[in-house]
Amino acid sequence: MTSEQTYFLTLALLNIVLALAGTRIKDLEGKPNSVYFLTGAFFAFSISWFIYVFEPSTFMKIVSAIFAVLFIWGIIVFSSKRCEKKVPWIFIISIFTIHSIIQSYFTFLDNFNAVLYLNGVLIPFAFLIASYLFFKVKKEKNSSDTVLVYIFLIMSIFLIARSIILKISPEIFSITSVSSQFLWPVFCVAIGVFSFLSFTEEAQDKLKIESITDSLTGVLNRRGFFSALKIKTKKAWNANEQLSLVLFDLDHFKNVNDAHGHKAGDIILKKCAQQIKEKLRESDLFGRFGGEEFAILLFGVDIKKAKNIVERMRISLEEMSSIYKEKNIKITASFGIVEMKESDNFDDVFIKADNALYAAKKSGRNKIKLGL
Repeated sequence: MTSEQTYFLTLALLNIVLALAGTRIKDLEGKPNSVYFLTGAFFAFSISWFIYVFEPSTFMKIVSAIFAVLFIWGIIVFSSKRCEKKVPWIFIISIFTIHSIIQSYFTFLDNFNAVLYLNGVLIPFAFLIASYLFFKVKKEKNSSDTVLVYIFLIMSIFLIARSIILKISPEIFSITSVSSQFLWPVFCVAIGVFSFLSFTEEAQDKLKIESITDSLTGVLNRRGFFSALKIKTKKAWNANEQLSLVLFDLDHFKNVNDAHGHKAGDIILKKCAQQIKEKLRESDLFGRFGGEEFAILLFGVDIKKAKNIVERMRISLEEMSSIYKEKNIKITASFGIVEMKESDNFDDVFIKADNALYAAKKSGRNKIKLGL
């Protein structure tokens, strides 16, 4: 086997390994199935290189060219799916067909320079689409997605530069052609590795969010609330902002569960949480501590202003019609409010707020009490 054949075999095996690695990756639940297209693209590219191991005929060279084009546009389909963008199938199939026909024609003529000029235009065009999708369209970007953007851009610049050099100075092109032997292996590995890392980072981010989020209401859980509390209060005090802590729970909620079942209780909890969330700003913290008990941290308001805000919340819950199976279930809540200061201990503040909440319940419920 010649060194050239060894090179082709190595590239073919490299892409097969990347394709097999892709079979171990899964899209998150609810996300488009993008990984299949990435895996398929690597399989197609491995075939295009593997054909050259056996000194192919003109027909097999054309087959190899088509599989190479399939890799390029398979990457674009993967990028569209990964970025949750509707795949423009008519455009993709049309340009894939045009690309394949023209590249097959130049391959048939054994016109190497024409193939390079063609790919110096269409491949950068494809990769610029991919970089745009990951940079502008993908909503939840991670660090690996950013790396993919740079990889596609660098590859596009390199291919365009090669075409220009070939046109201007064939002598210089022949000197730099050795670098292209390293280009595709590095590109394939980089795209494969950082695409797989992107899936891993996405899964880790989801687990992190789930660990601090209440699965029923979608607000912060106790752990998430306290974690954010430590960070947010420090920033607020550095900016000399006032803070007010609110604890509240739904009145006689056990009776709702007993009379109508836990399914009805869950629906009501979700509705109540949504009702309160609509009254809050993005800067405020809102969390569920368990059962029917919730906590709110209001930023930039003293205890008097906090009471006015909470009063609107209390009224909105009182006026809310919570209907389950054609049964109107009346819901009210009791609130305890305390003002937080930088010198306060978190545990002491929560005890004061809890005492105020208890006083609101003791005085007849559906009330607001201030902790002093």
